Amino acid sequence: MLGVTGESPQYGLLGDVSGRRIAIDLNQTHTISLFGVQGGGKSYTLGTIAEMASLPIPNINVLPNPLATVIFHYSPTMDYRPEFTSMVAPNSEAAQVKSLKETFGAEPRALSDVLLLAPADKLNERKQEYPDIEVRPLKFGAAELQTSHWRFLMGAVGNQATYIRQLNRVMKSLRDDLTLEGLNQGIEASSLPDHLKGMAKMRLELASEYIDDSVRLKDEIRPGRLIIVDLRDEFIEKDEALGLFVVLLQLFADAKCRDAQGAEHSFNKLVVFDEAHKYIESPDLVAGLIEVVREMRHKGTSIMVASQDPPSVPISLIELSSQIILHKF
Repeated sequence: MLGVTGESPQYGLLGDVSGRRIAIDLNQTHTISLFGVQGGGKSYTLGTIAEMASLPIPNINVLPNPLATVIFHYSPTMDYRPEFTSMVAPNSEAAQVKSLKETFGAEPRALSDVLLLAPADKLNERKQEYPDIEVRPLKFGAAELQTSHWRFLMGAVGNQATYIRQLNRVMKSLRDDLTLEGLNQGIEASSLPDHLKGMAKMRLELASEYIDDSVRLKDEIRPGRLIIVDLRDEFIEKDEALGLFVVLLQLFADAKCRDAQGAEHSFNKLVVFDEAHKYIESPDLVAGLIEVVREMRHKGTSIMVASQDPPSVPISLIELSSQIILHKF
């Protein structure tokens, strides 16, 4: 049993080695590094864990309390699609279905609750690409955001420019009511010269693309749901993608669900940084990510960092791992 030394009330089978069943704990919170060369089985393992965390499957897992699973996917090219959209249909490869039945006495299952979030200007394209999946724009309400979130969204983390320092002062004065309108007014009323006001407003426009006060992103996550954040966009830089992912990680980790009586309850989540080497790079952003990942254990959120190029993943992030899974290096 990976992740715990004794028995676990929630776990899923990863495979069979020399007649021994290997399982992974799905009850406690973990930080998992998952590495493998292309074609080595890394994505298969990732998909297996995500599926077992989301859906009870006879003879494969024990899951009285399903997790919510979020997979972050980024690529500056359109042809690198997220692989895990295929989980809306059961595995249909005859050899694999036969092996699953003979080895584990199990049948392939499909996830029925899958949501894909994409940039608003890619929405129609993604809906055409995934007609069988619910697709929504990646938006959140300003009221959900903390000051640190605004800094990530504006690309201001670690930036000591004069206009960024002024932006920080404006945010400090509005800390209890941070809105786009309030920040714009604060910039306009500041003592910055006009050209620096323009630069500050450009930073604010970066964040405004994802703000919609009619939306509450935390309501989208729930036990048993798989959310795929698909940031394939040639105009989104890797630092912007990572900043967005850090904000989403914090928002999702803080989310709660309501029972039939309307009472709020915490629930566990699994958040995956897929192909992490493509965007986890900026030292300032990585430092912020490390700090956030350290907090996740206390919020019932497990983190999985997946990559086919482990030397490109910051050592400081790998050092947080409670488990490391390697494939054919």
